[in-house]
Amino acid sequence: MSAFTPEQLAYLQAHRDDSRVHEIYGVYCVPIALATISTTLRVWAKTAGRNGVTLDDWLIIAATVCLVGQCASGLGFGPPHGMGRHVIASEPYDLMMVRKGDYVFSHFYDIALVMVKLSILAFYYRIFALPIFRKFVVATAAFVIAWGIGITVTLALACRPIAAFWDSNVAGDCLELVTFTYFTNISNLCTDIWIFVMPWPVIWHLRMQTKRKVLLCFIFSIGLATCVVSSVRLTVVLGHGNPDFTWYYVPLGAYSAFEPLGGLLCANLPIIFHMWRKRRNILTDSFRFKTQPSSTATPNSGGSRRSRIARSLGLSNNSQSLGDSQARTIIGDEESGWHQETQEQRAEQSQRAQFFDKVEKSHTISVDVAPSENSSRREPLFSSSSAGIQLPPRAAEGMKKNVWEVRRQR
Repeated sequence: MSAFTPEQLAYLQAHRDDSRVHEIYGVYCVPIALATISTTLRVWAKTAGRNGVTLDDWLIIAATVCLVGQCASGLGFGPPHGMGRHVIASEPYDLMMVRKGDYVFSHFYDIALVMVKLSILAFYYRIFALPIFRKFVVATAAFVIAWGIGITVTLALACRPIAAFWDSNVAGDCLELVTFTYFTNISNLCTDIWIFVMPWPVIWHLRMQTKRKVLLCFIFSIGLATCVVSSVRLTVVLGHGNPDFTWYYVPLGAYSAFEPLGGLLCANLPIIFHMWRKRRNILTDSFRFKTQPSSTATPNSGGSRRSRIARSLGLSNNSQSLGDSQARTIIGDEESGWHQETQEQRAEQSQRAQFFDKVEKSHTISVDVAPSENSSRREPLFSSSSAGIQLPPRAAEGMKKNVWEVRRQR
């Protein structure tokens, strides 16, 4: 306890029974629940949307596993061994276990950050087909991988022998953890800013309204909120060097858990929201078409109806900057892959579909326009009934009208 001044020792003795254990359970259980639920919903949404599980999904799954492992190590090595209480209230063995838990926790933290970044970059590479942009994505991914390997190896060899990291009775040469943590945080913050602003130039050159460009830039920049967490984490980095580390590890561990969680949620929630909206539109459109059956079919009528269904599902055309169907996972555009139909357009399409359905029902059946030579009396061409239009009793040779002639006359 020689690291404390007499005033500090007096303060610790006066607050010996203080506890932050309830904070630890809260800040570690919440990320486990949110990460697991959001990733599960993401995988379900991709499967339900028939887009399949791709590389960015597997990387998010790996990030979720690392985040769960990070929080589980904090819970397992923390409160049972005195974390959340002042250091003078813990036994030497418990202090060793807290340091060992910090070693495991830090490895999970670094790997989780790398996996989240790589998942976002893999998503960019898949939906943006611009060659120059993909080169920037690949270069950034290479930097992130090198950064992750560097900090992981450095942390693994932080002390020689490594047991000196958690056991104060082992003599060894150790890295300055405060300096290393500052470097990790600052480099991580710069990388996050770069990754989240990368799509802006590509989006700004799309052929769409300016307000939609601004909206898309905002959607892709939601992840900048994690940069705020990284910035706040810098203010509590000194907890790594504080002698009362069992107390000051609590805010540092909380920000370390919520930082990768923020990136993970920013990658998952837009996909979950869009796929939920897409499935809701599918159900709505299916119900609308089922309630308006057509008794007969005309040439190309099936094609026109399939076209209407395709347009209603947002499957018509892709943007020139998108690579495959997953481009519609974030934004479901009808004309350029980014545009969402307005309510007025939907109402207009519905009225047009109802009009043509009535025309098809009335005129697709051939109608007699000239009486037969052998007919001794004139018969009515049409007979009305509650069931609709019916055929004449006998059809004669002559010209026939169909739905296409009616449409041309109109």
